[in-house]
Amino acid sequence: MAQRLINAQSAYLRQHADNPVDWWPWGSDAFAEAERRDTPVFVSIGYAACHWCHVMAHESFEDEAVAAFLNERFVSIKVDREEHPDVDDAYMAATQAMTSQGGWPMSIFALPDGRVFHAGTYFPPQRAGQVPSFAEVLQAVHEAWVQRREQVEEQAATIAEALGQQRQRQAQMATVVHTSDDGAPAPALSRESLQELTGQILEALIADEDTVHGGFGSAPKFPPSPVMTWLLEESAWTLRAEDPDGTGEPDRAGGLAIHTMEAMARSALFDHVEGGFARYATDRAWQLPHFEKMLLDNAQLLSAYARLSRHPAADTDVQARAERVARMTVEWLKNRMLTPQGLLASSLDADTVDAEGHREEGATYLFSDEQLIQLATSAGLSISRAHEFAALNQGVPADEHALRAGAPLEINEATARTLHFDEPLTGDDRALWEAVAPHLRKAREERPQPARDDKVVASWNAQTIRSLAEAAMIWDDAETLSFAEKLADKLWAVHTESGPDGARICRTSYDGVRGKKLGTLADHAHTVNAYFSLASALVGTGRESLSVNRGRQVLDYTLSRAIVRDAQDAASWSLADSFEDMAAPGQSGPQLASPIDGPEPSSVAALAQALQTAAALQHPPVGEISAVDILHHVPLIGPQAPLAVGGSLVAARRAAAGSAAFRILGGTPADLAQLRRVSALLGIPVEPLGDGVVISFRQQLTLSVCLSGAGGGVCLAPVSSISAALSAIR
Repeated sequence: MAQRLINAQSAYLRQHADNPVDWWPWGSDAFAEAERRDTPVFVSIGYAACHWCHVMAHESFEDEAVAAFLNERFVSIKVDREEHPDVDDAYMAATQAMTSQGGWPMSIFALPDGRVFHAGTYFPPQRAGQVPSFAEVLQAVHEAWVQRREQVEEQAATIAEALGQQRQRQAQMATVVHTSDDGAPAPALSRESLQELTGQILEALIADEDTVHGGFGSAPKFPPSPVMTWLLEESAWTLRAEDPDGTGEPDRAGGLAIHTMEAMARSALFDHVEGGFARYATDRAWQLPHFEKMLLDNAQLLSAYARLSRHPAADTDVQARAERVARMTVEWLKNRMLTPQGLLASSLDADTVDAEGHREEGATYLFSDEQLIQLATSAGLSISRAHEFAALNQGVPADEHALRAGAPLEINEATARTLHFDEPLTGDDRALWEAVAPHLRKAREERPQPARDDKVVASWNAQTIRSLAEAAMIWDDAETLSFAEKLADKLWAVHTESGPDGARICRTSYDGVRGKKLGTLADHAHTVNAYFSLASALVGTGRESLSVNRGRQVLDYTLSRAIVRDAQDAASWSLADSFEDMAAPGQSGPQLASPIDGPEPSSVAALAQALQTAAALQHPPVGEISAVDILHHVPLIGPQAPLAVGGSLVAARRAAAGSAAFRILGGTPADLAQLRRVSALLGIPVEPLGDGVVISFRQQLTLSVCLSGAGGGVCLAPVSSISAALSAIR
């Protein structure tokens, strides 16, 4: 048997190299083999940190009988979804359409040209109620292929056509001007229309809020990361646009953000020992996470908590807790995620493997009361104080099924469970925790650790750079800024290729070596945003122009590749999500970009933010499209599904307000530090001063605001305070 995965760059593929399944990596060779053998294709999609991917691998892909059936009657392809997000996205759309659910591992059955005819996610080794076993699924698919081939091919064609039309409709929601019932074009985004829309979106979020536990909806519960930035920014403008450093009663947007962020910060979703957030919680109360830690989630949450640490809607206690969470996350990035090559790894595994090879989800992170008491006494606490310390924890055993079923949880002093607090730790409770925390960290370090996937993903590193730059601006923190700048230099050195049409981004790298995959629209757009944000953070150092120029180069390349014209309708166009010739077999033409947010802002939202910031910094905007040209979906989707457009709302509110930028003409270093903080909180970039220009003069603050709208740009008269500049914007 050919071990085609043994030398793969992807850690996920290498995890399966010794399976008895005759795996192929993603590529045209595998589909050509299926065509030659006249067999269907089985595509298994997952990622290295995925718990249920490991479970299905052990139960089914390591089973000799299952492997023999797959090898005889299928061509089997293993896909790392983080390497091939476009492939994952295309097949996830099919899975959700056919089963009304999605997730990983994803199990796809396709024709030799890649078109899907059957799909699912995890299949157990034995039938569980109405869920068939994986062996039963394989037998049924094989029988359909042999006995009802024509029907299978017709079904694949129908699914492909429906999904293609659905994708085109989704893509054109962002780029096509919509009309009202009387045929009149919908009004462009403006301050007035956005104000009304904002009210509708806030009402929808309030209706969906979990008022007890925070967050939105029911279990499983994910951090609503893309919408957090918008809520915090909207709150900052609403509360104190004329006095960003003041304090006041939380408005609706601020209240929603604070309730959710406080709940997550004290919950088991956050690692109270080392920092960093887990992927999601399996329950409403955030007590039991799935324990994988993804760079993607922490990149976004770092920015949100850094903003909250200086936000006018938050009192000093909330601000202090938010800063602790954000700074612990920065330290976690440095200590656990930084690769030897100077970039950030993609994830830590959900599972821990012990010395005997036994795999257990979350084992590294759990503590029993007995262990907590022992560690507390080691820290010098009395027995009574040690028991008080242990009583702070309201975590649960790692028994997802019992928790979801609402069954009584049997907990005694020896029960290992998550670390979770029902209320924020304050006063004496916080002092207790801080006294014992170093001993918890030492105990954790002595345990087996979850594996790390050292794959570097461009867009996730870019989002982290942006968040670090924003945190540095908010805290006036040179060390955090230096970390962001070093990551940005490494990302440029490893992941970019410059050419006459700009700079293109490589999707992944491994051990400092680029992968073969060209970056998606998200990789390119998030990279633009990273360099533009870093430029604002560097204003006054004399180093900001390099970051601006890097961002412009990537944006130039992006705009040269992203626009897809409709062959039948010259006025109709969409954005390409993948810049390669074909994202997945069975698709005609490029894969189009959906404006719907997932765990991260949509690629359309990321590009809209990049275009809006480019407009703010350049007067007039670059390229043939502007941010508002790709935000037509916001009024359509926002009131019904606000969590799906958080990233787009950020771009929309900034563009509708005139894409403002600060231009500092004079002032002290303290003035510049305050300006940077306001810039990060309100999403207003600071214009570069020029090569080598350093703020070193001592005089009264002189500040102008430049606006960029559809009719061109204008710089307002200079003023002598930030509040006066903000009043001018309003």
